[in-house]
Amino acid sequence: MKRILVAVSLLLMLVSCAPKKAAEPIRLNCLVSVAAENRDQYIELCKQHVAASREDEGNIAFDLMESATDSSKFLIFETWADQASLDKHSASQHFADIVPQTSALATTVLQQMQAGVEPEGDFVLRLNCPTTVSAENREAVIALCKELVASSLADEGNIAYDLYLSTTDPAKMLIFETWKDQESLDKHSAAEHFTRLVPQIQALGTLDVESFKLPVK
Repeated sequence: MKRILVAVSLLLMLVSCAPKKAAEPIRLNCLVSVAAENRDQYIELCKQHVAASREDEGNIAFDLMESATDSSKFLIFETWADQASLDKHSASQHFADIVPQTSALATTVLQQMQAGVEPEGDFVLRLNCPTTVSAENREAVIALCKELVASSLADEGNIAYDLYLSTTDPAKMLIFETWKDQESLDKHSAAEHFTRLVPQIQALGTLDVESFKLPVK
């Protein structure tokens, strides 16, 4: 009996001392449409929200990005260390003061959360491709990306494809895309416009790829 108790005690010690898996960061993509007459006010309020939110504990990234192809479309692009950080942000005074005002100016708001968790059931593929460019290459990269967007929207299985530009840092932009399934994404990656344009973009700036599975609701 004594040997059993010792073995159990050792097992409990090993479990308690084992390293715990770190919480997955949480990414929020908030897609927003804003009427032309509200656009300037919306941007100004969001910039205030961005500046305050970047100071929140647990914030990894926070920015307002505007579509390079449609002046009515915006993307609030944010990343949090964990759910507790996001909850504190959502309960902050600046969130309570500003978000109701920005929501009142928007015509549609679609919030999509990605937390590194495999969705159950059907899903689509989301790619966030953050891009950083120098001032001298910025316009060339935007032109290449716009050509990539126009061609990719016609690809079979594409659900969404656009280029978003940071409103706070001219060096930052994001290729934002959604695909029906992996087969559609693979065909896109092998398409002539992809193999021709993407290397040119990469030669002029950095291009990262983040892939997520979004549940189909």
